[in-house]
Amino acid sequence: MFRIGEFAQIAQVSARQLRHYDQLGLLRPDHADPRSGYRYYSIRQLPRLNRILALKELGLSLEQIGPLLEEQISPTELRGMLTMKRAQVEQSLRAEEARLRHIESRIAQIDHQGGIEGYDVVVKSVAATPFLSLRRSFEGMEEVVPMVRTIAEEGLRQIRPALRDKLIVVARNDGEDEKLDLEIGYALTRLSNATIRLPGNALLTASELPAVESMATIVRAGTNAVSHSSFAAIGTWIEANRYEIAGPCREVFLEPVVGQPGFEKALVEIQFPVQRAA
Repeated sequence: MFRIGEFAQIAQVSARQLRHYDQLGLLRPDHADPRSGYRYYSIRQLPRLNRILALKELGLSLEQIGPLLEEQISPTELRGMLTMKRAQVEQSLRAEEARLRHIESRIAQIDHQGGIEGYDVVVKSVAATPFLSLRRSFEGMEEVVPMVRTIAEEGLRQIRPALRDKLIVVARNDGEDEKLDLEIGYALTRLSNATIRLPGNALLTASELPAVESMATIVRAGTNAVSHSSFAAIGTWIEANRYEIAGPCREVFLEPVVGQPGFEKALVEIQFPVQRAA
C-alpha cells in the first residue's frame, strides 16, 4: 500500500489530482485510515488511473470518463464521442492554421512596408446592395477622377437622402484590356428604378451589386499619392493567407467626397471578394 504522495509520485500525477478523482468517484483510495485520515492506494489501481489519464488525453471530460470506467457506455457510443472530439480538434487546428497565416502576413507587411499601422485586413460578408451607377471604360485616371467627382455631386443633388447611401467604384480589370473598366455610382438603401441624368446625357441606372460571402477589406484615407500601398498590403495578405481573388474590386467611400473631408482625404474601404486557393 502507498500513501497518496507516494502513489502520486509513482503515477507521475499530483496528489491534488488524486484527491479530485476521489471526490468525483473516479478513483477511490483502496484504504483510508479512520483515525489519521491518510489515504492509501494499491499498485493494482494504477491501470485504472492510467485509463483515466489516457481518456483525458483524448479530450474527454471527467464527466464522460466516469461512465466509461464502469462500462456504462458501449463501444459504438464511445466511437461517436471520439468522432465528435476529432471534429472539434480538426476545427481548432484549422483556426490555428488561419491564425498562423495571419501572423505570417503581418510579418510580410512589416518586411515590405516597414510597419503594420493602417494595414489591418478584415474578412467579412457583404449583403447584396441596390446600386445606381454608370459603367464605362476609361483611358486613365485623368478621366476617372472628374467622372467620380461629377457622379458624387449629381448623386448628392438628385438622389433623395433617405435613398442615397455610399459612393462606390467597382473595378472590373481582370482582362488584358489596358483601359479601366469601372462602374461608378451610389449604393441605395432599398431597391429603386430611379435614373440620374449626368451632364452630357450619360445616365446612372439601377442594378444590384451581388452578395459576397468572403470579402477581404482594408480601410485607407483618400485617393492620395500613397494610397496604392493599401492595395499592396491587401495583396500581400491575400497571398500569405492562401486566398485568391474571386471577383471585381470595390472601393467604398465611407465619407463624403463633396465638401469635407473631400476626395483626397475621405476614408475609403477597399474590398476584394476572395475564396480559398485551390
